[in-house]
Amino acid sequence: MTPAMSRTASLLTPLRPAGPGTEYRLSDLLQRHRAGDAVFVTDDVVSYGGGHDPLLYTAHRDVLPPRRACDTDWFADLVEYQPGQLPGGELFRSTGHWNTPTQLEIFQTLTGRVLMLAAWRTNSGEPVLTCQTCDPGEMAVIPFGGWHLTLVLDGPAAVFNFYTGLPAETAPPHQAMAAGDRGKYRRAAPVELTAVRAREGFAITGPADSVAVWGAAQTVSEPTWLRDIVAGTSLPDFYRNADSATLAALVAHARRQVPVCHRTDPR
Repeated sequence: MTPAMSRTASLLTPLRPAGPGTEYRLSDLLQRHRAGDAVFVTDDVVSYGGGHDPLLYTAHRDVLPPRRACDTDWFADLVEYQPGQLPGGELFRSTGHWNTPTQLEIFQTLTGRVLMLAAWRTNSGEPVLTCQTCDPGEMAVIPFGGWHLTLVLDGPAAVFNFYTGLPAETAPPHQAMAAGDRGKYRRAAPVELTAVRAREGFAITGPADSVAVWGAAQTVSEPTWLRDIVAGTSLPDFYRNADSATLAALVAHARRQVPVCHRTDPR
């Protein structure tokens, strides 16, 4: 076994999905879009009539048991993405959604290679778009209240994430959630951006007005502070074994380091 294969095997070791998970296909993406959910789907995908309904990803919710720490509940999921391209050349992808303003969510790519797009607006209303290419072992943090989308560069790809909703007294400054919030796919209009395969790996694309609003994506990398806290272990092992003091330190660093979305208006 090569060092790379050994590392991948060690990342997957703690995860034994109890069941087959929930499958999401192209038809599910289209159904959410047509139901009025905040899901961006390109015109090529909407108009596709070929009858092919590929599997995009399989979600394993609560792949590790929920935890209670730092006065909040923590949850862990595993998503297995398939390789491929949608009609029009878009990479296979997640649904994409806006997190809540108090949600802390951290990802680690276990196998394959994915692209993480994130977007938010600063306190002054300036739009920010970032992209992060995640090889096996690399981690990403979603901005508080930010939008994010995962696309598959090399698959199959397995991505582990854990998340929690911070109590009001420990959450960073944020906009108040609207009364009657109907969930992550309906919190706000989607960011109308995605990625297609290109010679250099990928190209971010979307309607001309969205590209103009968000501008060129800033390339980001795994946060150094996060790597220091995880301290050489995998994210699944960290989630399973970290004590309350370590999780509290994670929350404290996140409050200082993770960007905050102050508006979900994409325009």
